[in-house]
Amino acid sequence: MYLLICDATAAKAVQADLAAEVEVQLGAVVSLETASELRTGELPVCRDGSIRLLHFDEWLPALVDALDRHSSYLVQDGGQLLLLVDRQSAERILRRAPNLRSRLTDVFQISPEDLSGEHPV
Repeated sequence: MYLLICDATAAKAVQADLAAEVEVQLGAVVSLETASELRTGELPVCRDGSIRLLHFDEWLPALVDALDRHSSYLVQDGGQLLLLVDRQSAERILRRAPNLRSRLTDVFQISPEDLSGEHPV
């Protein structure tokens, strides 16, 4: 599970670039979702090597609380969950969701020009 931080204005481009890179590099398809479109009670569970990208297009504390409560069940059997957020939402998530925070593999600042997640030197 990864937390990807990007400017809100770049989110669509980052989503498209990530989906293309995953398809080319891994031969897999990324399931793209926005937080505001998730149905109540639906969590982005990833199983059997599936990759889901959840874009927090708006701040939804109830969703963050649900993700925190169920963080141990979100990624199973090689699945990957990518949370795409702006800086303010990232800070809120990291403060509000300690269980989710402890399950993160890493946190990256990402932009459409640089999908490596590394900071320029």
